[in-house]
Amino acid sequence: MKKKRGAHRPRLPERPFLTGTWTFPFSPGVRGRTLLLAVLALVVGVLVRESLRLMASADGRLSFLGAMFTVLTVFALVIWFALAGACALAVVGDTANGCDRIVRWPTAVFLDWIGETFVVATAVGISVAALVVLAWMSRQAGSQSDGGVPVGFFFLFPVVLLSLLENGALFDVVSLPTLRTFWVAPGGWGRFYLSTAILLLAAASIAVLAIPAGGSGQLWGIAAIAVASLMSSLVWLIYFRLLGRLAWFCADRTAAAEAEAELKAELDATEPEADAEEG
Repeated sequence: MKKKRGAHRPRLPERPFLTGTWTFPFSPGVRGRTLLLAVLALVVGVLVRESLRLMASADGRLSFLGAMFTVLTVFALVIWFALAGACALAVVGDTANGCDRIVRWPTAVFLDWIGETFVVATAVGISVAALVVLAWMSRQAGSQSDGGVPVGFFFLFPVVLLSLLENGALFDVVSLPTLRTFWVAPGGWGRFYLSTAILLLAAASIAVLAIPAGGSGQLWGIAAIAVASLMSSLVWLIYFRLLGRLAWFCADRTAAAEAEAELKAELDATEPEADAEEG
């Protein structure tokens, strides 16, 4: 994220990846959006379940109804992703700028923020496309494993998204200032990846343990979808909160490194003048 020179910024918390991150979805002003994203995800999950069930039927009329459900599923998924993407950028942007509370939430006037969704969609698409190409090349070389794609996405996506935000242009995914932060602020990247790995593992474990093994029937299916929907909402908001804190951390470390370099350059410039005066 770009940082304006001279702009006043709040002090980074001592534990930026712990303080105000894991409890973020439950904080005032966020709880309602957490619930909204969970409800929309539940609708998508139920539509997916019913579409698959109807299309698997041997009855032609039910299969046709399943196709209609598929159209509704795609429509609901687009709505969810549009709102979730706009929320994600609001969380990343405001958090990176030092805001404890998010002020740029998407409003009811969707035309004001619908374009922001393409930033997240582009980051996802570019990350997936690059990894699919690498997986295909690996297959051509004789490898039979595609397990590196999700792992690669885990590491690549935040770099691509922060690069897009830094450059301020779609498809401009190479940002030298963003890449430089791996040398300037390696500790921040390490803690971010560790935190997000714990987040994903914890969410997956809770989702699995929340539904007793052996459950079956309509009720169990809806319960499983509800738990998964809630967990997806929590993970989504916490993830982008952590990403915003990473951007804030990197901006502070970059500013400190630039200030140190400027001071060193000034000292180097004054040394010859001091030597000349002594001479």
